[in-house]
Amino acid sequence: MTIPIALVDDHPIFSAGLKRLLEDDGQYEVVCIASSMKEALDTIPFSKVAIVLVDVNMPGGDGIELLKGIKQKYAETRIVMLTIEEDEEIIYRAMKEGAQGYILKQDSPERLLKSIQACLEGEILLSQQIYSKVIDRIRKNTPPPPGDSVIRKKLTEREIEIVKLIVSGKSNPDIARELFISGSTVKNHISNIFRKMEMKDRVELAILAVKEGIK
Repeated sequence: MTIPIALVDDHPIFSAGLKRLLEDDGQYEVVCIASSMKEALDTIPFSKVAIVLVDVNMPGGDGIELLKGIKQKYAETRIVMLTIEEDEEIIYRAMKEGAQGYILKQDSPERLLKSIQACLEGEILLSQQIYSKVIDRIRKNTPPPPGDSVIRKKLTEREIEIVKLIVSGKSNPDIARELFISGSTVKNHISNIFRKMEMKDRVELAILAVKEGIK
């Protein structure tokens, strides 16, 4: 069974090429393509698609507003921003509004496919320069960490070690290699971390960790 995906981009040639790339991979089926915010809201069955790839710039409203609107009604829908936009403020807004990924159109097709797979597995995979911009912005705009750390109170030493690696931008396979543990063990640790912290994704966790001075 293929994984249903929707695309939101106002460049037909790019959308056609992306559709072919995804479907040639064999795992995915592009079930809907929209070229504007209104068309996306009117035509995409958000509750039935596994993931939506959204451009930041589009007619009738930007992709961040679309992201926000989708998340308000369909909180479980996974959304990855796919764009040429590297503006720090836009990146920060996208992650704050709940994007599961932020990938540049300049990235390789292999990177895109890897990002989609990571997103489906519950990870958030960003272009490395994008991740660095998000974390650097948080550090610049965060006052000195408080004496009490919620993360240190709730998590074990091993879990804190994994949080530090998440802050540094490591993926699950990276963490497994660095700690000499299996990928399934990493997933179990991260699931426990999310449960204890009452969080749903890595970016939210990384933001809190940076604010608490954990790095």
